[in-house]
Amino acid sequence: MLKQRRRNEPLNRAEIHDVLSNNRRYHVLNLLSDEDPRDLRSLANDIAAAESGKSPAPRKVRQSVYVTLHQNHLPKLDSLDLVQYDDTSKMVALGGRANEIDIYLEAVERGHLSWSEYHLGVVVLGLVATLASVIDTPVLATLDPAAYASGALVVLLVSIAYQIRGQGSPWLDRFTNG
Repeated sequence: MLKQRRRNEPLNRAEIHDVLSNNRRYHVLNLLSDEDPRDLRSLANDIAAAESGKSPAPRKVRQSVYVTLHQNHLPKLDSLDLVQYDDTSKMVALGGRANEIDIYLEAVERGHLSWSEYHLGVVVLGLVATLASVIDTPVLATLDPAAYASGALVVLLVSIAYQIRGQGSPWLDRFTNG
């Protein structure tokens, strides 16, 4: 009963920190965000390889990861509805609340932009173009400043809608799911 009630409440900061501060839980969520669902054995093998730096990882490392995922980490993630873990089939899938931590899992490779950096860039470029048009800078003065501001706003809104559609939004779900 407590588990059902908790699933209706958003994760608090302490829960998010507790989940993501453990490397194995972090890896489970990250791996599932790339390929969902997965079996426990393949998750354990990939995490063991990352931890040991060897592929395939030594048998003892793979076994240790498998056991701790099965006994500790997956039940914890399942209790928070971040994953769905079937103890019988050993299949793991993202849970209903996994989208609440997507922003924390956003891995940005060197040379790539995060969503927040991209959004900031759109706003800054829109502002610079708008101001340049206001002060009659050649080329940019050909359009009304409102056109640049509106264009930046449209790009920003479309980008955010795309991001929300891909990641989901607990706030937006309140309006769309009644």
